[in-house]
Amino acid sequence: MQLSSFKSFPLNTLGRDFAVGDIHGMYSLLEKKLVAVNFNPQKDRLFSVGDLVNRGPESSRVMSFLGQPWFHAIKGNHEDIAIRSATDPDYMDLMLRIGGAWLMDKSPKEQARIRQTFTALPLAMEVQTPAGKIGLVHAECPLDSWDDMIFLLKAGKQDALHLEEKLCWSRRRFKDRDETLIQGLHALVVGHNVVEGMQIMGNTYYIETGAFLLDGEHGMTLLDLVALKPV
Repeated sequence: MQLSSFKSFPLNTLGRDFAVGDIHGMYSLLEKKLVAVNFNPQKDRLFSVGDLVNRGPESSRVMSFLGQPWFHAIKGNHEDIAIRSATDPDYMDLMLRIGGAWLMDKSPKEQARIRQTFTALPLAMEVQTPAGKIGLVHAECPLDSWDDMIFLLKAGKQDALHLEEKLCWSRRRFKDRDETLIQGLHALVVGHNVVEGMQIMGNTYYIETGAFLLDGEHGMTLLDLVALKPV
């Protein structure tokens, strides 16, 4: 399985592009949202900001999205927890506390396959749109320059700044209500921090609206990446 910490996607000239907040095992809710926007898998693309699994009841079903050519996901901290739980008892305990029994109930071979799939997910993605370049990470961009951050990822220098940990786990910008613009991007789309409705700080769009907390119409944000508005 090819490992790549960064993926770039060209302009979608055929259909629409959407980003979805943290799915957290809410397969049926995402299906409902896609039906509501008449999502066309032949033309449209869906980008996930990570945290595909845990908390919600359908994590195993969510895994099926990863096999679809129109679905593209980032590694979030919950994927990181699942990976680390294989060798770290503390992360195993954490996994079980956050609804991770779905993974433990599988055979050791299937657990290993799922962890390998999570390990192969990129830490950052960028999507070209008519309005400009959109970046996506799970938690935050730890640098004020997108291009500088991507340079470090491509060079394999994540350890120098604890880059992977910050991309998957950090809450500094959100807690500080940081309005700093991320240079080199039209917008940055992130999940991780639960907000009652999409929030914008600088050019960072926070779209984790608690799908696992509100199993209903407003519990999951689907963002039009051209208009940068929830649909």
